[in-house]
Amino acid sequence: MFPREHGAYAQIGFPLVTALALGRPGPSAVLLVLAIVAVFLLHEPLMVLIGARGGRAKREAGSTARRRAAILTVVALAAGGAGLWLAPPMARATALIPLIFGALLVPLIFSRREKTAAGELLVAWSLSTTLVPVAVAAGVQPEAALTAAGVWAIAFSLSTLTVRAIIARAKKRQPSGLMPVIAPSLCAAAIALALYLAARDDFPALAAIAVVPTALVALAFGLLRVHPRNLRRMGWSLVASNLAVLAALLIGLR
Repeated sequence: MFPREHGAYAQIGFPLVTALALGRPGPSAVLLVLAIVAVFLLHEPLMVLIGARGGRAKREAGSTARRRAAILTVVALAAGGAGLWLAPPMARATALIPLIFGALLVPLIFSRREKTAAGELLVAWSLSTTLVPVAVAAGVQPEAALTAAGVWAIAFSLSTLTVRAIIARAKKRQPSGLMPVIAPSLCAAAIALALYLAARDDFPALAAIAVVPTALVALAFGLLRVHPRNLRRMGWSLVASNLAVLAALLIGLR
Protein backbone atom coordinates (compact mmCIF):
# COMPACT_ATOMS: atom_id res chain seq x y z
CA MET A 1 0.00 0.00 0.00
CA PHE A 2 2.99 2.28 -0.37
CA PRO A 3 4.10 3.93 -3.64
CA ARG A 4 6.26 1.56 -5.67
CA GLU A 5 8.19 4.22 -7.59
CA HIS A 6 11.30 4.81 -5.49
CA GLY A 7 12.10 8.04 -7.30
CA ALA A 8 8.82 9.52 -6.09
CA TYR A 9 10.07 9.49 -2.49
CA ALA A 10 12.93 11.78 -3.50
CA GLN A 11 10.56 13.97 -5.49
CA ILE A 12 8.38 14.61 -2.46
CA GLY A 13 11.05 14.44 0.25
CA PHE A 14 13.65 16.89 -1.04
CA PRO A 15 11.23 19.77 -1.78
CA LEU A 16 9.50 19.43 1.59
CA VAL A 17 12.82 19.29 3.46
CA THR A 18 13.91 22.38 1.52
CA ALA A 19 10.71 24.22 2.45
CA LEU A 20 11.04 23.44 6.15
CA ALA A 21 14.79 24.12 6.31
CA LEU A 22 14.53 27.48 4.54
CA GLY A 23 12.01 28.87 7.01
CA ARG A 24 10.83 28.56 10.57
CA PRO A 25 8.01 26.06 10.39
CA GLY A 26 5.07 26.53 12.69
CA PRO A 27 1.78 24.64 13.02
CA SER A 28 0.49 25.69 9.59
CA ALA A 29 3.59 24.47 7.73
CA VAL A 30 3.64 21.17 9.65
CA LEU A 31 -0.06 20.57 8.96
CA LEU A 32 0.44 21.29 5.26
CA VAL A 33 3.31 18.78 5.14
CA LEU A 34 1.07 16.18 6.82
CA ALA A 35 -1.66 16.81 4.24
CA ILE A 36 0.79 16.57 1.33
CA VAL A 37 2.26 13.29 2.62
CA ALA A 38 -1.26 11.89 3.09
CA VAL A 39 -2.14 12.71 -0.52
CA PHE A 40 1.14 11.15 -1.65
CA LEU A 41 0.39 7.93 0.25
CA LEU A 42 -3.16 7.93 -1.14
CA HIS A 43 -1.79 7.13 -4.60
CA GLU A 44 -1.18 3.41 -4.12
CA PRO A 45 -4.57 2.54 -2.55
CA LEU A 46 -6.18 4.50 -5.37
CA MET A 47 -4.22 2.48 -7.94
CA VAL A 48 -5.51 -0.72 -6.37
CA LEU A 49 -9.12 0.50 -6.30
CA ILE A 50 -9.19 1.55 -9.96
CA GLY A 51 -7.67 -1.76 -11.02
CA ALA A 52 -4.31 -0.37 -12.14
CA ARG A 53 -2.50 -3.05 -10.11
CA GLY A 54 -4.53 -5.85 -11.67
CA GLY A 55 -7.79 -7.58 -10.96
CA ARG A 56 -6.30 -9.95 -8.40
CA ALA A 57 -4.88 -7.10 -6.32
CA LYS A 58 -8.24 -5.34 -6.41
CA ARG A 59 -10.08 -8.47 -5.25
CA GLU A 60 -7.62 -9.43 -2.52
CA ALA A 61 -6.61 -6.00 -1.24
CA GLY A 62 -9.64 -3.93 -2.24
CA SER A 63 -11.12 -3.67 1.25
CA THR A 64 -7.77 -2.73 2.78
CA ALA A 65 -7.18 -0.18 0.04
CA ARG A 66 -10.63 1.29 0.61
CA ARG A 67 -10.03 1.74 4.34
CA ARG A 68 -6.56 3.16 3.75
CA ALA A 69 -7.89 5.57 1.14
CA ALA A 70 -10.69 6.74 3.45
CA ILE A 71 -8.31 7.39 6.36
CA LEU A 72 -5.76 9.21 4.20
CA THR A 73 -8.47 11.34 2.59
CA VAL A 74 -9.77 12.43 6.00
CA VAL A 75 -6.22 13.22 7.17
CA ALA A 76 -5.45 15.17 3.99
CA LEU A 77 -8.64 17.23 4.17
CA ALA A 78 -8.43 17.90 7.91
CA ALA A 79 -4.71 18.71 8.02
CA GLY A 80 -4.82 20.64 4.76
CA GLY A 81 -7.84 22.66 5.78
CA ALA A 82 -6.39 23.49 9.20
CA GLY A 83 -2.99 24.29 7.71
CA LEU A 84 -4.44 26.66 5.14
CA TRP A 85 -6.68 28.30 7.75
CA LEU A 86 -3.66 28.99 9.99
CA ALA A 87 -1.37 29.99 7.10
CA PRO A 88 -0.89 33.58 5.91
CA PRO A 89 -2.93 34.70 2.87
CA MET A 90 0.05 34.41 0.51
CA ALA A 91 0.57 30.77 1.48
CA ARG A 92 -3.10 30.05 0.77
CA ALA A 93 -2.76 31.69 -2.63
CA THR A 94 0.39 29.78 -3.57
CA ALA A 95 -1.30 26.50 -2.62
CA LEU A 96 -3.13 26.83 -5.92
CA ILE A 97 0.11 26.03 -7.80
CA PRO A 98 0.47 22.37 -6.75
CA LEU A 99 -3.31 21.97 -6.76
CA ILE A 100 -3.46 23.00 -10.43
CA PHE A 101 -0.71 20.55 -11.40
CA GLY A 102 -2.44 17.85 -9.34
CA ALA A 103 -5.76 18.55 -11.01
CA LEU A 104 -4.14 18.16 -14.44
CA LEU A 105 -2.69 14.83 -13.31
CA VAL A 106 -5.97 13.30 -12.09
CA PRO A 107 -7.37 12.50 -15.58
CA LEU A 108 -4.10 10.82 -16.52
CA ILE A 109 -4.24 8.66 -13.39
CA PHE A 110 -7.78 7.45 -14.04
CA SER A 111 -7.07 6.86 -17.72
CA ARG A 112 -3.90 4.96 -16.72
CA ARG A 113 -1.62 7.34 -18.64
CA GLU A 114 0.36 8.40 -15.59
CA LYS A 115 3.42 6.57 -16.93
CA THR A 116 3.57 8.63 -20.12
CA ALA A 117 6.15 11.39 -20.45
CA ALA A 118 3.48 14.01 -19.79
CA GLY A 119 2.22 12.12 -16.75
CA GLU A 120 5.64 11.66 -15.18
CA LEU A 121 6.53 15.32 -15.76
CA LEU A 122 3.26 16.42 -14.14
CA VAL A 123 4.06 14.23 -11.15
CA ALA A 124 7.50 15.87 -10.86
CA TRP A 125 6.03 19.38 -11.11
CA SER A 126 3.18 18.61 -8.70
CA LEU A 127 5.52 17.28 -6.03
CA SER A 128 8.15 20.00 -6.56
CA THR A 129 5.66 22.84 -6.21
CA THR A 130 4.33 21.54 -2.89
CA LEU A 131 7.42 23.33 -1.58
CA VAL A 132 5.90 26.76 -2.25
CA PRO A 133 2.92 26.94 0.16
CA VAL A 134 4.84 25.08 2.89
CA ALA A 135 7.83 27.41 2.61
CA VAL A 136 5.69 30.56 2.53
CA ALA A 137 3.74 29.29 5.54
CA ALA A 138 7.12 28.87 7.28
CA GLY A 139 7.99 32.51 6.62
CA VAL A 140 10.01 32.20 3.40
CA GLN A 141 9.64 34.95 0.82
CA PRO A 142 7.49 33.82 -2.15
CA GLU A 143 10.28 34.63 -4.64
CA ALA A 144 12.72 32.34 -2.83
CA ALA A 145 10.11 29.60 -2.53
CA LEU A 146 9.30 29.77 -6.24
CA THR A 147 13.01 29.72 -7.11
CA ALA A 148 13.59 26.59 -5.03
CA ALA A 149 10.53 24.86 -6.45
CA GLY A 150 11.63 25.74 -9.98
CA VAL A 151 15.09 24.25 -9.37
CA TRP A 152 13.60 21.00 -8.11
CA ALA A 153 11.09 20.86 -10.96
CA ILE A 154 13.89 21.24 -13.52
CA ALA A 155 16.14 18.73 -11.76
CA PHE A 156 13.42 16.09 -11.51
CA SER A 157 12.29 16.71 -15.09
CA LEU A 158 15.81 16.17 -16.42
CA SER A 159 16.12 12.96 -14.40
CA THR A 160 12.77 11.70 -15.65
CA LEU A 161 13.51 12.42 -19.30
CA THR A 162 16.97 10.84 -19.06
CA VAL A 163 15.57 7.62 -17.61
CA ARG A 164 12.93 7.51 -20.33
CA ALA A 165 15.64 8.08 -22.96
CA ILE A 166 17.73 5.19 -21.60
CA ILE A 167 14.74 2.84 -21.64
CA ALA A 168 13.67 3.98 -25.11
CA ARG A 169 17.14 3.39 -26.53
CA ALA A 170 17.22 -0.13 -25.09
CA LYS A 171 13.97 -1.22 -26.76
CA LYS A 172 14.99 -3.11 -29.87
CA ARG A 173 11.53 -3.77 -31.27
CA GLN A 174 10.61 -0.14 -31.77
CA PRO A 175 12.49 3.06 -32.69
CA SER A 176 13.67 5.13 -29.75
CA GLY A 177 12.45 8.39 -31.28
CA LEU A 178 13.89 11.76 -30.32
CA MET A 179 14.02 11.23 -26.55
CA PRO A 180 17.70 10.08 -26.52
CA VAL A 181 18.56 13.38 -28.23
CA ILE A 182 16.13 15.64 -26.39
CA ALA A 183 17.12 14.57 -22.87
CA PRO A 184 20.87 15.38 -23.04
CA SER A 185 20.14 18.54 -25.03
CA LEU A 186 17.85 19.79 -22.25
CA CYS A 187 20.48 18.89 -19.65
CA ALA A 188 23.08 20.95 -21.50
CA ALA A 189 20.61 23.82 -21.91
CA ALA A 190 19.81 23.75 -18.17
CA ILE A 191 23.50 23.96 -17.30
CA ALA A 192 24.00 26.88 -19.70
CA LEU A 193 20.96 28.71 -18.30
CA ALA A 194 22.15 28.12 -14.73
CA LEU A 195 25.57 29.59 -15.49
CA TYR A 196 23.97 32.57 -17.24
CA LEU A 197 21.72 33.31 -14.25
CA ALA A 198 24.62 32.86 -11.85
CA ALA A 199 26.52 35.59 -13.70
CA ARG A 200 23.69 38.08 -13.23
CA ASP A 201 23.70 40.43 -10.26
CA ASP A 202 19.95 40.19 -9.69
CA PHE A 203 19.82 36.42 -9.09
CA PRO A 204 21.34 34.38 -6.22
CA ALA A 205 24.37 32.73 -7.83
CA LEU A 206 24.40 29.60 -5.70
CA ALA A 207 20.66 29.07 -6.17
CA ALA A 208 21.11 29.47 -9.92
CA ILE A 209 23.74 26.75 -10.19
CA ALA A 210 21.91 24.46 -7.76
CA VAL A 211 20.45 22.50 -10.67
CA VAL A 212 23.89 21.81 -12.18
CA PRO A 213 24.78 18.67 -10.12
CA THR A 214 21.66 16.78 -11.19
CA ALA A 215 21.92 18.08 -14.76
CA LEU A 216 25.53 16.87 -14.98
CA VAL A 217 24.67 13.40 -13.64
CA ALA A 218 21.73 13.07 -16.02
CA LEU A 219 23.82 14.33 -18.94
CA ALA A 220 26.63 11.87 -18.18
CA PHE A 221 24.31 8.87 -17.97
CA GLY A 222 22.52 9.98 -21.12
CA LEU A 223 25.71 10.38 -23.16
CA LEU A 224 27.30 7.19 -21.85
CA ARG A 225 24.35 5.18 -23.20
CA VAL A 226 24.11 3.10 -20.05
CA HIS A 227 21.99 -0.05 -20.05
CA PRO A 228 18.67 -0.06 -18.13
CA ARG A 229 20.18 -2.64 -15.75
CA ASN A 230 22.28 0.25 -14.41
CA LEU A 231 19.27 2.42 -13.58
CA ARG A 232 19.58 1.58 -9.88
CA ARG A 233 23.14 2.96 -9.91
CA MET A 234 21.88 6.02 -11.74
CA GLY A 235 19.14 6.44 -9.15
CA TRP A 236 21.62 6.52 -6.27
CA SER A 237 23.83 8.92 -8.24
CA LEU A 238 20.85 11.23 -8.69
CA VAL A 239 20.05 11.06 -4.97
CA ALA A 240 23.64 12.11 -4.23
CA SER A 241 23.32 14.99 -6.69
CA ASN A 242 20.02 15.97 -5.06
CA LEU A 243 21.85 16.35 -1.76
CA ALA A 244 24.15 18.83 -3.49
CA VAL A 245 21.12 20.65 -4.90
CA LEU A 246 19.60 20.83 -1.42
CA ALA A 247 22.78 22.24 0.09
CA ALA A 248 23.13 24.84 -2.66
CA LEU A 249 19.52 26.00 -2.24
CA LEU A 250 19.76 26.27 1.53
CA ILE A 251 23.00 28.26 1.38
CA GLY A 252 22.00 30.36 -1.62
CA LEU A 253 18.49 31.33 -0.55
CA ARG A 254 18.94 31.86 3.18
